[in-house]
Amino acid sequence: MYCLDTNIIVDILRGDRLLAEKVDNTFEKGFDIFITPISLCELYRGAYGHQNSAKKVEELNAFIFNLRIIGFDIESCKEFGKEYSRLNKIGKQTKEFDLLIACIVKVNELILVTRDKKDFENIDVNIEVW
Repeated sequence: MYCLDTNIIVDILRGDRLLAEKVDNTFEKGFDIFITPISLCELYRGAYGHQNSAKKVEELNAFIFNLRIIGFDIESCKEFGKEYSRLNKIGKQTKEFDLLIACIVKVNELILVTRDKKDFENIDVNIEVW
């Protein structure tokens, strides 16, 4: 099971057909594809901030229709606190939104699909770069 990082969806919505086909093929193979509420917030922030917001929100709504929203639960929050503290102690802080996404993915034993592996390099989470 996969969880798409925000940048994957942004690139698809910007017209990356090869990436869109890879996601479609993953669906066709029967894999569930998730998105976190954090990524969804980032995506709606961008869509509503766009000069043609009505169109962008419509495109986003159409794209996420087939995705499953993964829950943000107590275990994810605990993992966030633990990882934030660990990273702080070793001087390798990560952007908080990226850390939240990684912790949700880790707790739910998913594979995070991203194009920005460096954002997650200090976090123990399964990653694929597409």
